[in-house]
This record gives sequence, structure tokens and C-alpha cells, in this order.
Amino acid sequence: MPFGINLFGKGHTQEAQQDSAKEMVREWQRNLRSEARGVDRSIRKIEQEEDKIRKEVKDMAAKGGDPKSIHMLAKSLVRSGKAKARLYTSRSIMQSAVSELETTAATMRLSDSMSKSAEVMKQINSLSKIPEMEESISTMRREMMRAGLIEELMDEGMEAMDGPEMEEEAEAEVDKVLDDLAIDASLRMEISRPQAVSAGGYAEPAAAVGQRQAQAVASTG
Repeated sequence: MPFGINLFGKGHTQEAQQDSAKEMVREWQRNLRSEARGVDRSIRKIEQEEDKIRKEVKDMAAKGGDPKSIHMLAKSLVRSGKAKARLYTSRSIMQSAVSELETTAATMRLSDSMSKSAEVMKQINSLSKIPEMEESISTMRREMMRAGLIEELMDEGMEAMDGPEMEEEAEAEVDKVLDDLAIDASLRMEISRPQAVSAGGYAEPAAAVGQRQAQAVASTG
């Protein structure tokens, strides 16, 4: 989605520059709201996939399916839950940024059409670290820098989704997912230790689910 708009208006008077700056702020607000709607769609897609996976886990457990494959499915639920939590956080940041921009526009003085906002800078920095929003938010960030609303951003923001620590955390929460799904305790113990079980022939559904999860998280449309 393009974010480019006229930064300076048709005239060079202070009034024209201020009007242009306010229009720019309104455009940023519209684009942030649009991104937030995309996040809501992604969350709904993840929840739909989660429902499918929960049903698959229960069916496999009831039929004595391969513990290793059930473990993979349960871990995908842990990951999708964390991805969903990050999307909720990003939506909240967008809503805060919209409100902060509203304040910026309302308090804009004729002698200082665009004052720097540390809060907006922090919010946009966080959003720019989310892979699904990197391109559109980076474009908006450059416009804000040109307009003088924010400065060059430091390399901060939300932590990466992947990595050894995230993987260990997902493994640790598998048993809780199985407990929430009311899986038998003895089977949970076997599922939580898949390395002790030889791989069975039911691994393909887990791989397919992993692909569906990746597509759901990556899509904002």
C-alpha cells in the first residue's frame, strides 16, 4: 500500500505547510488503521488453523496415533499462540500510534508544524521489526523522518520469533497444550518425550499443518 503524499503543499506559507503536515498525519492514521485490519484477518486465520489442529490432535490421540507426530502438532499450537500474541501486541501498538498522531495534529503550532514525537518513534520502531509489516511501515518511517516527526531509529523493538530460546520455550509448553486438550496423562508423557519413540508413519499431517501455520502467520490479507 503506498504511503507517499505531498509533504509541503502547493504553497510555501506557514499555513500551507501546516495544512500539508496535518494531511500527512491523517494519511498515516488511515494506513495504520488499514494495517490493523489486516492484522485482525491474520489472527482469524490463525484461530481457524488452531481449531483444525486441536481436532487433529484429539483424533490422533484417541486412535493411538504416532506420539512424535502428535508432539509436532502440539508444538505448532504453542508457536501459533505466540504468533497470535505478537499480532495482538502489534495491533495495540498501531492503535496507540493512531492516538498519538491525533494528539500531534491537534497540538500542531503554526510556528512548529511538525514536532518530534518520542512516543511515535518508539511505536513505529516496534512495528518495523515485524516481518509482515516491514515494507509498509519502513516507507511510513522514512516519510516521518523527512517530515521531522521522528529521528533515525535505533535497532530496538520486539524480539525475533525464531531462535533457540523460542524453540526451547515451545517444547516446554507442549505438555500444557496437551493437558488443555484433555489428553490422557500416560499418553501425554509419551508425547512429551518424542525422542524416546521411533518415528511412525503419520508424520505428513504435521508437516502439512506446519505449512498452513506459516501461511496463516505470514498473510495479512
